[in-house]
Amino acid sequence: MVFGIIYCLISLVNHYNYRTYAFDLGIYNNCLYQYGHFHKNHYPYLHHMFTNFLSDHFSLYTVILSPLYYILGTPTLLYIQIISILFGSVGVYKIIKHRFNQPFLPEIAMIHYLSFFGIYSALAFDYHDNVVSAMLVPWFLYYFDLKNIKWTIVFAILIVIGKENMPIWLAFVCFGLSLLSFKDKTKRNLALIIAFASLIYVVVIIKFVMPAMDPMVAKNGYNAFQYSILGNSSKEIITNLIHDPLKIFRALFYSHIEGAPELKNIKFELYTCLLFSGGWMLLLRPQYLVMLIPIIAQKVFSDDFGKWGISCHYSIEFVPIVVLCFYDGIRFLKNHKIKLTLAILVCFLTIKTTYDKMEIRDSFYYDKLNGCFYLPEHYKCVFNRKEVKRVMKLIPENANLSSLNVFAAHLSFRKNIYQYPDVHDAEYVLLASAKGSYPVRGFELETKIKEYKQSTEWETLSASKGIYLFRKRK
Repeated sequence: MVFGIIYCLISLVNHYNYRTYAFDLGIYNNCLYQYGHFHKNHYPYLHHMFTNFLSDHFSLYTVILSPLYYILGTPTLLYIQIISILFGSVGVYKIIKHRFNQPFLPEIAMIHYLSFFGIYSALAFDYHDNVVSAMLVPWFLYYFDLKNIKWTIVFAILIVIGKENMPIWLAFVCFGLSLLSFKDKTKRNLALIIAFASLIYVVVIIKFVMPAMDPMVAKNGYNAFQYSILGNSSKEIITNLIHDPLKIFRALFYSHIEGAPELKNIKFELYTCLLFSGGWMLLLRPQYLVMLIPIIAQKVFSDDFGKWGISCHYSIEFVPIVVLCFYDGIRFLKNHKIKLTLAILVCFLTIKTTYDKMEIRDSFYYDKLNGCFYLPEHYKCVFNRKEVKRVMKLIPENANLSSLNVFAAHLSFRKNIYQYPDVHDAEYVLLASAKGSYPVRGFELETKIKEYKQSTEWETLSASKGIYLFRKRK
């Protein structure tokens, strides 16, 4: 209950105060609208790169959840994200209760899980499908523990349809499980079957389905693979691993982007946070470290340094694995008091780590106002809310719109919407004097607003209290 309230105070308050964005809640909200109206989903936000959302990320959650937008409106996916986190914590509780015959440990494990820094970073930045997928992992592991094949497979399917990289992660989770259950033939074989089925699924999706859906993907290849440190092809990756393994090993810990000294501490910050949150147990239970190989690799080897650290949703997969690894590790201790003491200590350190990193961090793309729910400033909006809502009502529901990123998530229930400065075929442009706007801000944004006000091509429908709405002249 307490954590649910905290999560709502972070995520829903951000949305209410226009601190959710075109990328990514706006994109997902547009998907809800497109699928809810049985459209192909031509992906207007990235129309210049893709002709279909699924050819960028093969995520089926929005297809399944699309009817909910009629009921819950623009925060629909934020509700889903919060519920999924709480649902995952119940899975953790059930696993620990099943594995331990000791009071209080399941409750402490839940608090440990719900306090993990990866959750708060994800909630501070919009909605993402991999958060929902990650929160289903405890249930997958719970039913695997019980040897309940039917529900294990059901949760495996629910995990892999979340995003095209989730099957890779699930495969390594299963490889780790096969090592943990090596002496149990039934569990070992089940883990290996799911692992290889997941790998076949991801190959089929990335190599065949996504290119077949979009000629741009067929021509340019899978867009999300941006790992120049490893290589640009399978052959290059193998060559680099053989001829320069130290370079790749070094990239696990140090920045591989030259001439950017400000990036030097980001990867260490990630590892430090993991260690203080119970991740040191991964060294004693390396089977769980196997489960995290693709997660660590896709983070620290990426060309995008924003993925290296602890900001945004890029650390969410660590949450269930690290917590369950820790409790699996202390299971071998015979003294119940030592188990309980160690669990309480690590839980406290996890809470402290999360709080410290909400206050200050080396990782980029984190706004303290978005994450620190205990600050009075978190509940303030830089815009006049009444004016924003009044101006939004002036935009017809079926109009093509180009919007400032902070307003886009509230206006994405339409067929065509773009993040300004992408105007494309927009009939309306919604802007505001905003310091935190992206990708146009400051003096450049003010200059653009002035140009629109003086334009003969656009008419000004509203220019009050720093909120501007322009309509294309016919």
